[in-house]
Amino acid sequence: MGDAATRERTPDRRPDHAAGPGPAHTCQPGFDIAATPATYAALLSRADAGTRERLVHRLQERHGNAAVQRLVGAVAAGVPVQRWRVGLARGTTDCARIVDYINAHTPYAATTGWAQTTARFRWHGEPSYSERDGVLTATVTGPRVTPDVHVDMPEWSPTDPGISGAWAAMYANLRAHEARHEAIAAEWEATLLERLTFLSVPVADRRRETFTAAVQRQWDTWLSEHQTAQNAIDPYTAVLECPPEEAPEGEESESVGVGEEPAGGRE
Repeated sequence: MGDAATRERTPDRRPDHAAGPGPAHTCQPGFDIAATPATYAALLSRADAGTRERLVHRLQERHGNAAVQRLVGAVAAGVPVQRWRVGLARGTTDCARIVDYINAHTPYAATTGWAQTTARFRWHGEPSYSERDGVLTATVTGPRVTPDVHVDMPEWSPTDPGISGAWAAMYANLRAHEARHEAIAAEWEATLLERLTFLSVPVADRRRETFTAAVQRQWDTWLSEHQTAQNAIDPYTAVLECPPEEAPEGEESESVGVGEEPAGGRE
């Protein structure tokens, strides 16, 4: 009988961080990736964005794209995820083209960007009344809370190894952030049930519609609190960090569109 939605931010893109002559140096995790995807799914859920990105890139380098896909699958295991299809050619290697295409085709262009997580809750229960000193009070007998939480993510499987690793790292970061929204929803499911169980509201009469309206008014204030908790961890940006393009021999390399203003909306 009420709902609240949480929203994810648009993945971004950024230039290579190497400056000046000489090779770029990337900080790598101080351990070898030899564990199971489930183990690394747990690591991803606890790590910050930079560490998650390095873990995914390291896994892709050592064990290939299939291992990365298993890892991403493990991060999302057990959670209802629907996917909107990215119709871009799987062999695309132009990072700017990838970002521009998805910005133009995402179903959430006007709201949340590339992905959206939604959490809705409905309350159920029967009225029970008591009267004291002329004041009629209603409580909820047999209270229940029904959650409806789902995630919508972009679905794409690039074939280029570098782009595949970059996409998987971005996806894992975004997916892990959404898992935080899901955790907040789970906490609030328990909170809502507890509050509904102990709710006592004054009512003018014993009609069912009067009872429902009184409970719903209180329910709506709780949903507003839930949404505030969800908003507290946003905005969030997952970075699509594509590998630098190789220029033909004798020409300087260019990163088309990568060094421009970050793509995607802002709240």
